[in-house]
Amino acid sequence: MRRLTVLLTVLGMGCGGAGGGSQAPVPATMSGAVGEFLEAARTNDIHKMGRVWGTERGPAAEWMQDSTLQMRMAIVQRYMSASGYRIVEGPLVVPGHPDRRLFRVELQRSQCLHIQPIELVQARRGGWLVFDVHLESANETGTCPARSPGTKP
Repeated sequence: MRRLTVLLTVLGMGCGGAGGGSQAPVPATMSGAVGEFLEAARTNDIHKMGRVWGTERGPAAEWMQDSTLQMRMAIVQRYMSASGYRIVEGPLVVPGHPDRRLFRVELQRSQCLHIQPIELVQARRGGWLVFDVHLESANETGTCPARSPGTKP
């Protein structure tokens, strides 16, 4: 029995990925997950971003390789960073995914306001994580879409 316990402990340590098997608390509320993630992006805290980003399995920091996670979060941070944010719509049900919710978030930047979809997933152990930040809809921090000349009189 003791051998089995030691073997399971060693195997568990090896499978933990970046987090080594430790389980950080997952945000309990959807708005809490959005807020923690965007605050971490604002302060360039990619480690915290990795603790709030993940799948139903849990935070990516617990199962993804550190180098991969840091590379992904560094890219995401460039697109999600803003001086402030405001949830303008949500939570909306994601069709076909009862464990996911979609928010539309206004990212407040010095030169413009940008509406960004952010999708959350409910973790199996409870709580909510950022699942998809829809980079296809994002614009990089410090850039704003060119303004249309519009219709002038």
